[in-house]
Amino acid sequence: MEEEVPESTSSMFPIALAVLAILLGGAGLYFGISASRQLAPISENVTAGSDSAARLEAQIGELETRVAELSAGLEDLKGSFSRSRIYAGQTEQAIKKLATELNANREQITTLGEKLGELATRGQRAPAPAAAEPSAEAASGGDSSGGEGSVYRIKSGDTFARIAADQGVGLQALLDANPDADPRRLRIGQEIRIPSN
Repeated sequence: MEEEVPESTSSMFPIALAVLAILLGGAGLYFGISASRQLAPISENVTAGSDSAARLEAQIGELETRVAELSAGLEDLKGSFSRSRIYAGQTEQAIKKLATELNANREQITTLGEKLGELATRGQRAPAPAAAEPSAEAASGGDSSGGEGSVYRIKSGDTFARIAADQGVGLQALLDANPDADPRRLRIGQEIRIPSN
């Protein structure tokens, strides 16, 4: 014999399932909304983090560009420094060469000055031999050394070498003609003999 299930119990079952489904759906909706609320700040943080990362990447790109520019500038400076050292070396060599040439010019000017001084002195002395007064002994034709010649009066700046050059006689001949005269102690007005050629 079969037992009969009351109809009210069997109709309650779908209702209970429906209520359970509604409760589960409500709980799911609640948890979904809660999760969405909790995920919204995280999503914003992720978006902000992405934006920050993009900004950082842009700044890193700018810094890399700047570093590349600075590297190129440093290479230019190295090249300029190298050229400056080369130019400094060339300038130093040019200055040394110029100093050498200036010293050579100075020596030439000094030599020319001395020669001009000698020429000026000779020009002043040229009339002197003609104006030299013969001594009484030379005028009378007497010569204690037994040779002919003239007498010359010593003037300021005279030396035996200059007198010999001016008179056109050899230095040794002039010294031999004046054995009593000390060539290192000539006096202005002192008379010496000029040997004949």
